[in-house]
Amino acid sequence: MSFKVAMRIAYNGSAFFGFQSQNDVQTVANTLESVFKSVGIFSKIVASGRTDKGVHASAQVISLEIPHFWSNLKELKVRLNAKLASNIRIKRIWQVGDDFHARFSVKRRGYCYVLSKRASPFFMPFSLHYDFQNLDLIKQALQLFVGTHNFVAFKKQGGDEKSNVRTIFRAELREFRDFWILSFWGNGFLRAQVRLIVGFLLEIDRGNLTLEDLRAQLLGEWRYRIPVVANGLFLSRVDY
Repeated sequence: MSFKVAMRIAYNGSAFFGFQSQNDVQTVANTLESVFKSVGIFSKIVASGRTDKGVHASAQVISLEIPHFWSNLKELKVRLNAKLASNIRIKRIWQVGDDFHARFSVKRRGYCYVLSKRASPFFMPFSLHYDFQNLDLIKQALQLFVGTHNFVAFKKQGGDEKSNVRTIFRAELREFRDFWILSFWGNGFLRAQVRLIVGFLLEIDRGNLTLEDLRAQLLGEWRYRIPVVANGLFLSRVDY
């Protein structure tokens, strides 16, 4: 006998070749499955989304079936975290209904991209060194992303999405001490979509692109398609 649970996990993406299971390389899913098997859990993992190589998560959610002898979820969490490497931590485990699906039950996802005003070897694994100069312009640009758009020109090739249409509910820029934090909340995101959006925003800030260029790309024209590096990107929220 078994029952379904969800787990909220955090991980340092720089230690892995993405989330999805792959042969011959270390991924988040491979690492989790290995530890789960060591405590008698052999269920397939379903994740809220597949993060790419180098992308971090503070709130990834997975669902899976676990045996009834692990009914004490607090004890299970302690046992799993003791076995996991320091690059992954399980933050919460809770029971869910049989119809719960970590990916398809999601109502809203949130990503943030962190930029550091100061160049530091201690910040580099988790941020991109950059200091904004044209804040009003960037805030105007962010509002253009809000709403429902076909993001085909803000998508990296590959992936299994059937549609390129996504809705962004909110997009904002916040300042926190020595960092800028770009945050995006939406009903879903395409492969590398946030990194391509951030790359476009930085070119606007540098004066190389305009708001009109952004409007054109949102309509499908390809004006600039170079993503920023992955190390500043975090999957920061998943709501059900």
